[in-house]
Amino acid sequence: MQKYTEIQIGNETVKKHRRDIRKDAVICAHIPKEPCRIFESSAGSAILARQLRDQGHDVSISNYYPQNFEDITEYHADLNKPLEIEDNQFDVVICREVIEHVESIPHVFREFNRILKPGGTLILTFPNRLQIRSRFMHLFSGFYRGMKSPINLDVRFGEAHINLIGYPETDYFLRKTGYEVQSVESSYFQASDNIFYIFKPLIHLTTNYYLHKYKKTAQEHDKTKPENIAYNTFIAEKLLSKDLFFGKDVIISAKKIE
Repeated sequence: MQKYTEIQIGNETVKKHRRDIRKDAVICAHIPKEPCRIFESSAGSAILARQLRDQGHDVSISNYYPQNFEDITEYHADLNKPLEIEDNQFDVVICREVIEHVESIPHVFREFNRILKPGGTLILTFPNRLQIRSRFMHLFSGFYRGMKSPINLDVRFGEAHINLIGYPETDYFLRKTGYEVQSVESSYFQASDNIFYIFKPLIHLTTNYYLHKYKKTAQEHDKTKPENIAYNTFIAEKLLSKDLFFGKDVIISAKKIE
């Protein structure tokens, strides 16, 4: 199977990896069909952004290293700092394989929340640190898939995976910065990972034990209140779902609370 497919963007023909095609299909499923205002952060060559523009959306992007597009609005932005964008501007914000590179994820989420219109959607993707193969890699090496060895000290902040966090922490950050999680999915699976399915019953028992039984009255992990039981049940369901158990990436759609 070919890894790349040629696609047309305006008058330009570009090659797009099959994994990016699958990921972007999941992203686009959460974007309104009718024209809306979209912002993609750290968009790089902006293939997805320009595809969305060609579909009739009003699209803007940001990059730390400007690409100087002639046909799309581009902001020069360091996501570790406030965005120079006014409040309540966009219906959708896309953050695609970016948050693992930033210094403060809650800061970035707050900035996205600020520039989203009330009820707007944040679509977030990042590597799945807790995918089953990655868990075994961590067990035997101390490193997760996506960050398999220490970062060289001559690498600048932002140019490596410095914040490879798991889904539970990301969910917590989203809810604490003004979002309601709508969906949690993945787009990339590897058939050979099915061999790890034999461990799922044990992981299911262990996950539910720690989320519901272990130290039930710890101050920051009280597991006796109905709202906390419901939240821990939700987290367990997501961690044990096919998407997060086997998927290589995490794709979250979250709504800005009005």
